[in-house]
Amino acid sequence: MFTWICPKCGKEVPPSYSECPNCAAKDQTSTEPAAATPAPAPPRPAPPAQRGLSIPVWIVSLLIAVALIGAGAAFLLLRASKSADSPARPAAALETPSALSSVTAPSNAVTSNLELAGFRLTEDSKQKAVVQFVVVNHSAADLGEIGAKVNLSALNNQQKLQPVGSFVFKTTLGPYESKELKVPVDTKLRVYELPDWQFLRAEFARQ
Repeated sequence: MFTWICPKCGKEVPPSYSECPNCAAKDQTSTEPAAATPAPAPPRPAPPAQRGLSIPVWIVSLLIAVALIGAGAAFLLLRASKSADSPARPAAALETPSALSSVTAPSNAVTSNLELAGFRLTEDSKQKAVVQFVVVNHSAADLGEIGAKVNLSALNNQQKLQPVGSFVFKTTLGPYESKELKVPVDTKLRVYELPDWQFLRAEFARQ
């Protein structure tokens, strides 16, 4: 079979083709519209910047200092008001021997709730021994006016209690109340001859 030559491309074409298949393919490719390139999406606008409330560091430090000073002042004012409201503690009164002569020891039910503590031995203007102490009511009962005779003893070198003197007191005590008293001591010793407070023992005398 004889082939013919395409006058456009110069290639041999089989006799069964009336047109050059090579040139027809090129023409078809050139006539097809190019694939549309998608247009780029428009840039998304950036969100507006939010303005934050910025406080200088020195202002924050100043506010903290003012708050601390205010809290301290409030605490001092509260403490001062409590001190002003609390009743003043009465001074320890020096009892005279005549007032103590008629004092009797309280009952056992009362003495079981009484405590004598904080003994301090001094001398008065006449160089007589004086004892200053605190009497405490540990009960919820109002004891009213009470009086007692107290014997003072001290531990000697043999660790035995040796009497050194005695005293009597008279006072009034309410529920859970304590008072400081100062009374003369009936003793033959001078104050500097009496034992130190940590060696003293006090007990209510029986009458």
